[in-house]
Order: sequence, then structure tokens, then C-alpha cells
Amino acid sequence: MTHHLFLPEIALEQGLINPAYIQYLKDWREVAIQHADNGDVAASVCHQAVLIDLVLFGKLRHDWIGIMDEFLMKSEIPVAYSDIFGKRLYGFESQTNQSTIHAIHTRWWIECLQQSRTVDHNFFANLILGKRQTDGLIYDRDVSPTILRHRMKTELTMSMAMAAEILQAAGKLTNGHFVELATNITCPTKCPTLGYMSMEYFRLKALQILNYENLFPIGIETHLESCAHDLEVGWCDFAMESKIDAYMGTAKRTQRDKPIHSPVIAVQIAALVGKVRDNTKKTQFVQRLNAYSCYLKTNPFDIPSFQMRDIPIRFGVDITPIEAICASYLGNQC
Repeated sequence: MTHHLFLPEIALEQGLINPAYIQYLKDWREVAIQHADNGDVAASVCHQAVLIDLVLFGKLRHDWIGIMDEFLMKSEIPVAYSDIFGKRLYGFESQTNQSTIHAIHTRWWIECLQQSRTVDHNFFANLILGKRQTDGLIYDRDVSPTILRHRMKTELTMSMAMAAEILQAAGKLTNGHFVELATNITCPTKCPTLGYMSMEYFRLKALQILNYENLFPIGIETHLESCAHDLEVGWCDFAMESKIDAYMGTAKRTQRDKPIHSPVIAVQIAALVGKVRDNTKKTQFVQRLNAYSCYLKTNPFDIPSFQMRDIPIRFGVDITPIEAICASYLGNQC
């Protein structure tokens, strides 16, 4: 039995998966192996493939560490993309040396799964500490120099949660680090409460690792209500009326976008519901979560993709392995 930061409370073990998804996951895994064995691979592919190994077989069945050793290490540092994978992305070849926090965390997590392997936690912790910025946060500014105000806030809190998990394993979280990271991840000018459920979930996980859960912002119930608006079931990651930033600019640019329900967000919301202080609202959220779980059990392939404005093409594939895992977990609670 094991867990991953992305998937709160989900025991990644054989027997978890709804039978409706089993062939899809087997096919996804086989294609990933074929590409990876030819050097066409990314850290995110290895991450999802390992999740599939765990939920289908209860253990790693393919040599993903060997794949990463051969194609996803540059100067002995984990990178996000192989050279061949980068060539498939337009204008991206020069960026295949990116060593992201997600790539570092993925390599560390997969190594931790192999009981026969001694994990050098200090090595990974030092890579993470090299990502610490002068603003007190830990994120990939060396990969993207985007200023803090314009960075995706889910990226910031996810990076902080991953960083905290690795630093904790390495014993690098001193009292000073606990306070510094917890203070900065709750600073309203650096990580304001914006109503993105994924952002708030990763903020919560980081604070739990840092033993400062009491600093989690008050008022999450307002955002839980907003993210359910205009949806018959489940939650969207964000409320459509708030989908405005410095680049999108105005509501006019997003007025045709539609909210979609997500099993990944629902699993994360299950963790956030515990921070709701109003017992009546908490009960309502739990009831909605239960109803969505039963809906996914009987409608396992109703997992929609975003559609951008009036463009008829869906943005992304219909379903991902992580969504299948989350939907299975929820359905099992019904």
C-alpha cells in the first residue's frame, strides 16, 4: 500500500480500479512503455505509469527507474522531458534540460517505492533547496522567469507541498524552515486565496507537512459553493466568473467557457471539507460528494474535458490515468 501527494487518502493498491477502466489503463501503460523504451518519455508519463502499475498489479512491473536513468537524467539531475519527447513539442527542443520540482519529486517518489533501493534524501533535498527564491517560496523560477504575481498559484502551492515532503524526508525542516515556509505559503500578497480548489488543496497539504495546518485560510466554504455553481454534479477547479487574470484580461474572453466536474478535484475537495467550520454547510458538501461518487460509479466515462470558448475541439484527452484512479476511489465509497 502506498500513497501520492496528488491523491489524498487513496491507497494505491491492486483492486482499487473500477473494472470499466482496467482495459483503458492497460492500453495506456502499454503505449507508454513502447514510447519510453524508445526514449520518447517525460517525467509526468513515468509518474502516471507507476500509478497504473500500483493499482493494477500492486507493485512496479516495469523498470521505470531504468527508463529515467537513461532518458530523464542530465548531469545526474532529474529532468522533465527526454530529448526525443522535446522534439515532438514545437519550438521546445532547447528546453528539454528543464529540471522541475515535479521531475525531482517524481524521481524521488519512485525511488522511495523500491524497497531494495537506498534513497539519498539529502541529494533530492539539496536540489529542492536550490529552488528556494528570495521571496521565501520554492518554485521553478530557473525554468520560467515569470514574475510571482503572474505565476499560476496552483503551481506555487503544489511546488511548496512537494518541496516540504522531500525536505521532511531528508530531515531538512528545522524550526526556522517550518515557520518560513508556512508563513510565506499563507501570505496574502504571495499566495492569495483565489478560489482554485487545487491550489487550496496543495496549500493544505504543505501546511499539514509543516505542522501549521492552523494557518489555513478561513472561508473555504464560499469557494466550495462557487465551484459547484452551474454543475449538476461535482465541482470544477474554479468558478468561471473568477477566471480572469493579467493576460486573459476581461470576462469577455472567458464568457463562453463552461464549468466541468472533475474526479481529481472532488478527491481534493474531500480533504478540504474538513476545513469547513459551518457544520450545516459541511454536511451539504459531504452529501454532494457522496452523490457525485455514486454518479461516477454508474457513469464512469462521464469525465469531461475543457472546451475553450467557441472552439469545437476539446482541450485535452477525454480521460487521464489520474482521473480514472480518482473516479474509481470515489465510486468505491458509494
